[in-house]
Amino acid sequence: MPFVLSPDLFLAFFLGVCAGTLTGLAPGIHTNTVAAGVLAGLAFLTAFFSPLALGIFLVVMVVVHSFVDFIPSIFLGAPDEAETSLAVLPGHKLLLEGRGYEALKLTVIGGVGAALIGLALLVPFGLAISWGYEKLGILIPILIIGFSAYFIWLEQDLKKKVWALIVFLLSGVLGILALNHLPIREPLFPLFTGLFGTSTLIISLLSKNKIVKQKLNDIIIFQGHFWNNLKSSLSAALMSVLPALGAAQATVLAQALSRKEKSGKSFLVMVGGINTVSAIFVLVTLYIIGRARTGVIAVMKQFLTLDIYGFLILLVASLAAIGFAVIITLKLGRFVAKHVSKIKYRKLSFFVLLTLIVLAGIFSGFYGLLIVSVATAIGLIAPKVGVKRIHAMGALAIPVVTYFI
Repeated sequence: MPFVLSPDLFLAFFLGVCAGTLTGLAPGIHTNTVAAGVLAGLAFLTAFFSPLALGIFLVVMVVVHSFVDFIPSIFLGAPDEAETSLAVLPGHKLLLEGRGYEALKLTVIGGVGAALIGLALLVPFGLAISWGYEKLGILIPILIIGFSAYFIWLEQDLKKKVWALIVFLLSGVLGILALNHLPIREPLFPLFTGLFGTSTLIISLLSKNKIVKQKLNDIIIFQGHFWNNLKSSLSAALMSVLPALGAAQATVLAQALSRKEKSGKSFLVMVGGINTVSAIFVLVTLYIIGRARTGVIAVMKQFLTLDIYGFLILLVASLAAIGFAVIITLKLGRFVAKHVSKIKYRKLSFFVLLTLIVLAGIFSGFYGLLIVSVATAIGLIAPKVGVKRIHAMGALAIPVVTYFI
């Protein structure tokens, strides 16, 4: 195929930037939802865009989303998916100290740094999965159980380990019901909204915390984060191959690899890095072994067969999207940080909470509201008993394991 850059590729890139910004800012409008819309309107869209252009739109949207979605996660406590849910608590802590914009900058630093290291790891990563994926396939359920057990074991004492196991099992049962037995549209949205979103917002409503005036320092220092970026890239590479273990688990794994790194700053750098570099690694996974590890990539696989030309174009588009995402995230984040202290935070939390519940009803109907309620109750257990909310990812891990069994 000749190396030709047609105008529709550039238009698709621009539209992808806009879509990623929208999905990042608006909890409830996820990239998977937009991708499903692209698939539904494929007959119409292919009259104006080539399959490669639509692929560019999707990957650019995901990359920009991976940066921008930390704005509502940190400033509103409303994660769009599990990928940003782990940033809520350390980000919220810095927000209460007037350092919410600093928290956002740390996720940006992580995203850029991990992407650069991930780019250097693409060739060995591709060689490794092309040689070892089939051998790994039979071990997938064992690895999922093993990693989940390891995360539970990391809890400090026996009481917390027991509570972590309870959260894991409860969320797993709920995940099986939501994904396999109830007629729910977009089941992941009410599931993760309850486990990580509404539960956090309820805690905010019950607290007496007030959002102080935020400090706005535009200086960004990329030095000193190499090891966090490297751990992000390596963890994301491993988790992007395994189903049900994604960015959230990769963040905990990266943190576990550095037991001396306990600061929330390091955690934000790692979760920011993993979000972005995961978007690149799943693209490689699709090209090398033809496996889709995210909903967006699964949609793209249905209309685009990747050759080396298409893969390189998508990779370059992803890297270019990072530059746009950094600018957009910092500009919008600065604006939000400047005005968030002027807003009555408890009223804002209530409004976001109500919005998430309404969106769950619209997207997923009565059963979606039921799942949100139960998931919220489970999501409240972890912070109340002092264990990590990562154990609520049993909502995906257990259904996947039962599928393989």
